[in-house]
Amino acid sequence: MALKADKQEKVIQALKSAPHGMWVREIARKSGIDKSTCSRYLEKMGSEVEFEFWGRNKIFRLKNLNS
Repeated sequence: MALKADKQEKVIQALKSAPHGMWVREIARKSGIDKSTCSRYLEKMGSEVEFEFWGRNKIFRLKNLNS
């Protein structure tokens, strides 16, 4: 699956608004993208996004935000 630039940019903008990180559901709501689509995009954006587990949930944030 090729990432569409407009959806990828929406995901990035949502993550920029929360430097502490967000759950997939929060990112999906903020970007207006379906949760499952958002999750697939986050998986494909591995070089730009990092995550950590918080319980059973993943918290995503941009890697280069603090650089």
